[in-house]
Amino acid sequence: MYKPLAVIPLLFITLSAFAAPELSDADRQRLADGTTDKDTQLDQQPGLYVLLQNAQTWQGDDFSGDAGAKVAPEPDYEFIRSNPDKARGNVYLIEGWLAQADRYPNPDAGLGREKLYNQIDPAWGEQVTRWTIATARGDASSTIIVLFNDPRGQMSKPAKDAKVRVAARFYKLWTIKAANGKPFTYAVFVGGAAETVPDAASSSTGGGTSNTSIMLLALVAILGAFFVIRYLLNRGGGGTQMSERLEAIRRERERYEAEEQEMEPDDQDLPDDPAAALDTLRDRHEEK
Repeated sequence: MYKPLAVIPLLFITLSAFAAPELSDADRQRLADGTTDKDTQLDQQPGLYVLLQNAQTWQGDDFSGDAGAKVAPEPDYEFIRSNPDKARGNVYLIEGWLAQADRYPNPDAGLGREKLYNQIDPAWGEQVTRWTIATARGDASSTIIVLFNDPRGQMSKPAKDAKVRVAARFYKLWTIKAANGKPFTYAVFVGGAAETVPDAASSSTGGGTSNTSIMLLALVAILGAFFVIRYLLNRGGGGTQMSERLEAIRRERERYEAEEQEMEPDDQDLPDDPAAALDTLRDRHEEK
């Protein structure tokens, strides 16, 4: 059963023995005949449904390439844009950062409809899931589109800017108007498997702060506080003044203890007779 999104260890991807289901010769011919590049049509062309049908047979953990290859090759986007007919139908391993995840068609996107032109086959239903992926940070021209066979819209939706990896077949070059009104051509793929992956670059240098960085900052703060306190104590003889103050306190305590020893004798030295004891206390007071 097709599982659109599976988060699995990288080791398992590398060792996977599965191969992405091959396109038959008839499918490749239909794909070649039923796709026109750099036009505004996308789901109106039969080539899309060839790839959606093929994607339905992929496994959720299937990141391997054609003919039993362990891992599909990375796409050469410049080559694909220059030679779409030679790349069409080939499997590629795409990596990038998720810019948007939505459903296609979507009337809110200005299409005026919410169903695929060919929604007869329940394998793909009335809509597909669409991921817009930036394959290079800070470069709008690197944006591509991947469509997934997801009839009920059950794919997990990664967070915006999440690092993603997708195994997908190239479909076509699709030209539409961008936000600035100028035409923009997307490389469009049909995905068979996808996952989110750790993004070491963003975790260490991006918007978040790594645990290591936090520990280093805390250590620097502690050392800084130590040296500031030490400086304040020693500034202008502060350390000597502190020692002198402690010595004065010690001398004051010793003087107080000596005075206590010179005070009146304990009551145990008084006579047992109350009258005699009173006379003794009066005599001691008069002697002072």
